[in-house]
Amino acid sequence: EQINKQLHKLINVHKIIDLTGADAIERELALFKVVAAPDKRNEIVEVASLFRANIVDVSQNALVVEATGTHDKLQALEDLLRPYGIKEIVRTGKIALSRGAKE
Repeated sequence: EQINKQLHKLINVHKIIDLTGADAIERELALFKVVAAPDKRNEIVEVASLFRANIVDVSQNALVVEATGTHDKLQALEDLLRPYGIKEIVRTGKIALSRGAKE
């Protein structure tokens, strides 16, 4: 209840629904900035494609990988990218939407 009260104080919050224990779809979004030496880029792209992730930025020495999925999926991707050298990670945290039509 206290969390709901605090969230309602935020300007962009229109409605809060507690989906704890409900049948819901849960996802997270993550951006990984990975060190990408020219000889390793293909390997990083392969790893990203295994997780249906997208390369959203390319620079001379880094790639930015965008991925969505469950917490476990994003953690597995992070674990595979870590040996290449992760410079930065940004994650949204869990978001959710109830399944089915609203009654």
